Amino acid sequence: TATPTAVPTATPTAVPTATPTAVPTATPTAVPTATPDPGQCTQMCQWYSEAPRPVCKNQTSGWGWEDNTSCIGASTCNDPNNTGGGVFEDCGGQTTPTPTATPQPTATPVPTATPQPTATPEPTPVPTTPPGGGVGAPGSCDGYATRFWDCCKPHCGWSGNVPSAMDAMESCSSNNIPLPSRDVGSSCDNGGDAHTCFDLAPFAVSDTLSYGYAATSNGDVCGRCFQIDFTGSSHNSPGDPGSAALLGKTMIVQAINIGFDVGGGQFDIMVPGGGVGAFNACSDQWNVSDSELGAQFGGFLAACKQDLGFNASHTAYKSCVTQRCDNVFGSRGLTELYEGCLWFADWFESADNPALKYKEVACPIELNSGTGMNRSVLNDISASCN
Repeated sequence: TATPTAVPTATPTAVPTATPTAVPTATPTAVPTATPDPGQCTQMCQWYSEAPRPVCKNQTSGWGWEDNTSCIGASTCNDPNNTGGGVFEDCGGQTTPTPTATPQPTATPVPTATPQPTATPEPTPVPTTPPGGGVGAPGSCDGYATRFWDCCKPHCGWSGNVPSAMDAMESCSSNNIPLPSRDVGSSCDNGGDAHTCFDLAPFAVSDTLSYGYAATSNGDVCGRCFQIDFTGSSHNSPGDPGSAALLGKTMIVQAINIGFDVGGGQFDIMVPGGGVGAFNACSDQWNVSDSELGAQFGGFLAACKQDLGFNASHTAYKSCVTQRCDNVFGSRGLTELYEGCLWFADWFESADNPALKYKEVACPIELNSGTGMNRSVLNDISASCN
């Protein structure tokens, strides 16, 4: 029998698996945001703690009105007393981010140098801005504030009482319509029809700053503005809680009137319900009795002190004044006067003749716009006390 020949089994040939080639991941390139065109930037003024305002293009100092909004001159904005920051470029809030760099090998650390003695830091200057006023260092002149609203035509409403380079302020009719002529007689003199306009009531800009109008002593005062910083005491009412509550608050007032009984350093602030004083056109204009107007000198607050006594609480006085504001102005729909009266009870804390420090300053556009008087063209701010 033939010996069978073994059929060798073929050794399978291994099919090599292809080594996969790593596909490098592309490093993303940061796309930088386009740098804003310098031509799109606008010069703005950070005026103390208020919202930024445009810098005037047509004047370098004072306040102006351009493109239907208020502006401020660059030199006024950059005044050293302006603690807000002065002029800056506003480019629409756009920024140019820096692309992230590809990580580099860590460099061999350089030996740290022997530390040198640290220089003694200079002491931080103590700020001179009043606590919360935000409108510049307080003035050095001593004074005090009183209050009135007699509804008469203001002294500065006559063309002959203002400098020739300025317009006299507007007055209003008995129903609060602005009068086109500056020659209309005063409602407090021979039955004229010119009255104080309701929009001259004081108003708050912030919790610590308000604007308003006032009568001052005789002289060339029409259109001048004064920063008044309350000291926390009363001129003639020791321990007055309202005056104490005013500490740290500031007003800027524009002079629109004079009073022959107003002395130097006195600011007789126009406050609806503040008392009519020597003249009274309010009973007829508002159709109220004289008794509803409170005390002739001192108005609602003085009447409240007579009713409640002079040792009542601060809260009681404020509540009493507020009730009289409701009765006389709120009930008659005299909104601007009502808000000005409530301002006295709330922001002004129903303060009774508070003491203050003052100085003359440039007028905010809001006050110039309210009267139509702009004294900045005269550039005659005085540093003297009057």
